[in-house]
Amino acid sequence: MQCLCDFHIHSTLSGDGKSDLLDQVRACWEAGVRWVCFTEHIDYGTSSGDFLVDFPLYRQKIEAARATFPGMTIGMGLELGDTQEDRANVIAQADAVPLDYKLLSRHKVGGVDPYDADIFFAHRTRGQAVVDYLDAIYRSVTAFPDYDALSHLGYVFKFVQSPEFPPLRYCDDPDRIDAILRFLIENGKALEVNTSRWRRFGDGMPGRDILARYRELGGELLTLGSDAHATDSAAQGFAAALEQIQGLGFRYLAAFSARERTMLPL
Repeated sequence: MQCLCDFHIHSTLSGDGKSDLLDQVRACWEAGVRWVCFTEHIDYGTSSGDFLVDFPLYRQKIEAARATFPGMTIGMGLELGDTQEDRANVIAQADAVPLDYKLLSRHKVGGVDPYDADIFFAHRTRGQAVVDYLDAIYRSVTAFPDYDALSHLGYVFKFVQSPEFPPLRYCDDPDRIDAILRFLIENGKALEVNTSRWRRFGDGMPGRDILARYRELGGELLTLGSDAHATDSAAQGFAAALEQIQGLGFRYLAAFSARERTMLPL
């Protein structure tokens, strides 16, 4: 029997979260999710300041949610925003508490987050943005010492509002994308299917073509994440994403507890 899980979700414990942790759990439960792992942000130097987590409060809220929803598995994880400059601080934060899951992400490229699209794309062509972003991702996946999965591959074009900057595709730079995928596969790291842009693009991050290539290269480890920051995004795009990945031949989703991986059949 399929267990619907969400391994990328935020609450007000994240600097950009909009909904309380217990409300997020309730929304997931109502959407049919039975295993959820929170991935609160550790990210330095965002346009809104440093995103850090109050760990005692985080643990308290997780325990309260587990008591309220005993029929649900509720994990405590972090989304680790990597850059070379901030890496040591991020690692220190991630090592400060026992976690179920470590999700590696890369937001800033060249010191700027593509969330600030007007700044990031002011002096970049789409082709240069692809190269800069993929090079940054490769540096992160190869240099960050300890993580379970890579988040939202393709994030670079998530927020830009222009037809001149469509989502990342495999044909944009096959060699760089292959290098990232091969490293993940060879080192037992999972690739996240992030559904946060599904409503807008009808596809996830990474897109179907990159997932197909990952499968072709022998990739099997996928996680599923809504990246929901508010209750109205609980399990967004999950039905379509599950149909997509099953159609590509994937048979399992990876889930994590105390950093141990479980493979859930689709």
